[in-house]
Amino acid sequence: MLTNYIKIAWRNLWNNKVFGIINIAGLTFGLTCCMFILLWVANEWSFNRYHEKLPNIYQVYEHQYYSNNEILTVTATPGPLADQLKEEIPGIQKAGAFSWMTEKLLAVGEKGYKSKGQYANNDVFQVFTFPFIEGDPGKTLLGPNDIILSEKMALNLFGDNKVVGKTVRLDNKEDYMVAGVMKDLPENSSFKFEWLLPMERIVQENPWLKKWGGNAPRTYVLVDPKADIDKVNAKVKGIIQRNAKESQAEVFLYPYKDTYLEGRFNKGKVDGGRIEYVRLFIIIAIFVLLIACINFMNLSTARAIQRSKEVGVRKSIGAGRGALISQFLGESFALVTIATILSLLLVWLLLPAFEKMVGVTLFVPLFTWYNMLALLFLALFTGFVAGSYPAFYLSSLNAVTTLKGGMLRLRSSAIWLRKGLVVFQFVVSTVLIVAAFLIYQQINFIKNRNLGLNKDQVVWFYSEGSMINDLKPFRNALSGMPGVEAISDADQLPIQVGSNFSGVGWKGKSPTEDILFDNLLAGYDLQKTMQLEMVEGRTFSPAFATDTNGIVINETAAKVMSLKPPYVGQLLTVDDQQLPIIGVTKDFSSSHLEKKVAPMSIRYRSAKNKFVLVRIKPDQVETAISNIEKVFKQFNPQYPFEIKYMDASFADMYKSEQVIGRLSAAFTALAIFIACLGLFGLATFTAQQRTKEIGIRKVLGASIMQILTLLSKDFLRLVLIAVGIAMPLAAYFMDGWLNKFAYHVDIAWWVYVATGVNAIVLAMLTVSYQSIRTARMNPVKSLRSE
Repeated sequence: MLTNYIKIAWRNLWNNKVFGIINIAGLTFGLTCCMFILLWVANEWSFNRYHEKLPNIYQVYEHQYYSNNEILTVTATPGPLADQLKEEIPGIQKAGAFSWMTEKLLAVGEKGYKSKGQYANNDVFQVFTFPFIEGDPGKTLLGPNDIILSEKMALNLFGDNKVVGKTVRLDNKEDYMVAGVMKDLPENSSFKFEWLLPMERIVQENPWLKKWGGNAPRTYVLVDPKADIDKVNAKVKGIIQRNAKESQAEVFLYPYKDTYLEGRFNKGKVDGGRIEYVRLFIIIAIFVLLIACINFMNLSTARAIQRSKEVGVRKSIGAGRGALISQFLGESFALVTIATILSLLLVWLLLPAFEKMVGVTLFVPLFTWYNMLALLFLALFTGFVAGSYPAFYLSSLNAVTTLKGGMLRLRSSAIWLRKGLVVFQFVVSTVLIVAAFLIYQQINFIKNRNLGLNKDQVVWFYSEGSMINDLKPFRNALSGMPGVEAISDADQLPIQVGSNFSGVGWKGKSPTEDILFDNLLAGYDLQKTMQLEMVEGRTFSPAFATDTNGIVINETAAKVMSLKPPYVGQLLTVDDQQLPIIGVTKDFSSSHLEKKVAPMSIRYRSAKNKFVLVRIKPDQVETAISNIEKVFKQFNPQYPFEIKYMDASFADMYKSEQVIGRLSAAFTALAIFIACLGLFGLATFTAQQRTKEIGIRKVLGASIMQILTLLSKDFLRLVLIAVGIAMPLAAYFMDGWLNKFAYHVDIAWWVYVATGVNAIVLAMLTVSYQSIRTARMNPVKSLRSE
């Protein structure tokens, strides 16, 4: 019996090659899309899952309360917090702390490498799973001159040798002893360090880290599995007030396993994160696969007329409905099996291109038992969904009716279902077109929006060696060099200001008013280097000696403080010092466009600024960079020169949005292609069914345009209905996505018109090819059998 079913399935496929190819192609592309998305989702889900004690690891977050009911939730915590949590809170077994990421020059003899690392306490090795190749993790980072190296860094510096006990020189200043070598961190880790130094060293360099008001370290705790986390959190909540009574901040424990995907907070509540994109693409995968299944269902029910006699014969010789259902489902599973094999081959071939498109290397291998099991379930689900309705419908046909020899007509319910499915396909496709177009518009808006500064033609590099304490000699040596237009320095990149404080006072400020200001420290000529637009005054200039005791604010800060022009000369209080305003900048983008521009203060600092900013002339780029490198080598001959472009750093801030844009465009194109493939199949079938009718109409004088209209009008009506349904749905979903950005494009009316026209044109082009071909046929051929 099974052999017979296989033969029949193969015979039907061979006799109807066009429909077979359309069905297999649609299912193949649908499954390929699903597999790519599931691999990407699995990759996202795998982040930070390798830690053995993950269920009991929590990150400490802090709620900061400001005026106007503003709640800022941050991961930066007070310096003393980790030690105090262990001492004060029962149930907390270990409390690890990491500093911010920093870059240093590590050297052994003549070998030197710049790499990124962090300062940490010893507890991080008890909280997280960081396997050691050499050394005892319980005894590391306890000495003030300990250093932990990654396997890669140890190999670069020492070769394939035992390294514990050997020394490494940092920044050509001080020697550290290697206390351990860790295995390289996996790619799916939020930690990216290549070395670790003792936390006490950075505290010595930054005494403010000893204070409860100085936030910087990230704190992670290991909670006793037997402890009630709610009770622990209740005790943790007020720990800052118990140690710094003037503070209004509160801390809480948040599961570390959720920080990567759901680490964004808004108004004190969890507000998503990357999980939104994971959910979005799971939904897209489901809809793309459904579109492919709908193609199969539509073509199968449409072809029911041709198979009705086969059903009648089988029923007349004793075949039950169950046997017929099994047969048709079996045919469906056979086609899905072919499609699954083809899709697996496509994924394997296209995986490098997909990784390039999303900008990451997928850490989840393709050929694993769980991936193959997931693929099996996906194939079974697809086979059942695609084949269920045709199987149940065809098996329900009446044997007598099918064998009378008359033309079997599809039930009205089957016709309406088929039309409904076509509408559903184009609703989904049209919504995806709108989404892809608006994502593209938003990304372009971000790239081309007036940022209030000019990021183009600005390069930056780290201030290192002798430059870090006094940039003036470097500035003097570089000034006037061909290609160099302006030089400045800052503690942060002006487009990525992450430091803030609330210690600004002004005349008329209420004692209860607490406003958070972005805080940027900068040297001379920031205005000239970044081409800041000024409302009034200037930024710090060497031509005015008193500027070093002044302050620059932005427009938003002036509004928040209710200052009236002229602004220059008005006094503000910062850290108990009165500073005159020397300039007010127009608001400029200092962070991701998801955030509104915050009040900002810019203060002068002449040393310890991490970043050197240089504006270069557009027609002398190579000359300028060559001169910058030459001067840099004069001051820091032992440091490798690494220069970066500000516009590239700006683009890096929006990598996620760019990846989402590329994925959306690719999967939208795929969904449209699959939907049009199904429409082409239906148009082909309809044309075949009406061949003789068309022949008669041509004999009676019908023109090609009249026949084209006859064959296309039903499909056009369905697509118009789909467009009408899709537009409000697209507006609803995309309005929600765009509102995540403080600054975004408005959805113009023409977007809907253009999308609707595109959908209709695509559908009509798909239908018209087969309609025109049929209309141009010689009527003698179509009527020969009459």
